[in-house]
Amino acid sequence: MPVASRHLYGDAGSGTGRPAFLEGVRVLEITGALAGPYCTTILSDLGAEVIKIESVSGDSLRQRLVGPEGIPLPFDLVHRGKRSLAVNIKSEAGQQIVRRLAGRVDILIENFRVGALAKQGLSYDDLKADCPDLVYCSISGFGQNGPMREAKGVDLIAQAYGGMLSVTGSTDGQLAKVGYPIADLGAGMWGVIGVLGALRRARAGHGGAYIDVSLADTIAGWSVWEVADYIGSGEVPGPLGTAHRLAAPYQAFGCSDGRTLVIGGTDRSWIPLCRVLGIDLTGDERFATEYLRYVNRDELAAILQERFDTESRDVWIERLREVGVPCGPVHTIDQVIDDPQYAARNLFPREPERLGHGRMVNIPIVSDGAPGARTRAPGIGVDTRALLEEMGMTDEEIAQLVDAGAVRTGATAGKVLS
Repeated sequence: MPVASRHLYGDAGSGTGRPAFLEGVRVLEITGALAGPYCTTILSDLGAEVIKIESVSGDSLRQRLVGPEGIPLPFDLVHRGKRSLAVNIKSEAGQQIVRRLAGRVDILIENFRVGALAKQGLSYDDLKADCPDLVYCSISGFGQNGPMREAKGVDLIAQAYGGMLSVTGSTDGQLAKVGYPIADLGAGMWGVIGVLGALRRARAGHGGAYIDVSLADTIAGWSVWEVADYIGSGEVPGPLGTAHRLAAPYQAFGCSDGRTLVIGGTDRSWIPLCRVLGIDLTGDERFATEYLRYVNRDELAAILQERFDTESRDVWIERLREVGVPCGPVHTIDQVIDDPQYAARNLFPREPERLGHGRMVNIPIVSDGAPGARTRAPGIGVDTRALLEEMGMTDEEIAQLVDAGAVRTGATAGKVLS
């Protein structure tokens, strides 16, 4: 049965009373930056309990303050709904805490440089003997093997190395990276897919697994159309602006009011498109088939642009949608977060009391088992004491760890600022 609206965690939702998808799953996160945290954010939004390990001085992303109030919004958006354990993993006591926690969770996610956690005795090989069912995922720039394994890799480097930068940009050869940090976000998503697949096997009694995900692989793994184009034509693909690799018309067009629309032309929408635009190209051999329209896409685009210049964007969109031609506006971010379609999907919830500030970005899964953002990001070490007590430590033992600088206990639970 279709779900009419997003069901938030803890709500009756559809009335089924069923739990979140990952209720009962525990995740240990030892991450920084974006790829690893985004991976665990998805798991958290799906209902898993996520324990974030951060240094006693706090995750570095907390220092990226936004707005006049100095709120660490980047940190908040990718750490909502998690528990914070502030621990010095360079200390022997801190390492022992992480080892004990690893035996109490289902999944461990880390995204540091290759071999970094091995120096602390916290690699998969270090833990698997005592944690045979643990699903351990490492996200790195280039992966755990190969000649580039030790090279530093960030989003832009991955986009360049994996070929995406060479095909993204204007047709005159001016390159442009994808505006969103797509290598980081994509690697996080692949991490989720990998660990959930491995978790199913582990819970079937076949033991844990090591998952190796890289930003560079993520980008190269999406090169489906470009590889097909290269193999078929023998020509190295280059940037096409907003055009499609294998279809036309499939690109952006400016309109008379200075705004832009995009057309996702298909073979079945070709005749309706021509009718709406008031042009007759049925006898033009350059555009007789879908393939020929792709081959002659520049000439076709010039003809279509002349027509789009005669009316405003919204007029064209209304006319094209009436006859089933795929099209849409080019939105800016402020328009996106206030768009009524996304409001209906609750993609950008505005719940400052529960989530800590004006807006959050939910995961785009709508179901009674996919609750979305649940609570605001934690303060530094806000859950340290509770987690250590859950492991059986006494107040005296916790005090000793605090005095030694091995852990930090935090402020009030749910507080956004550290």
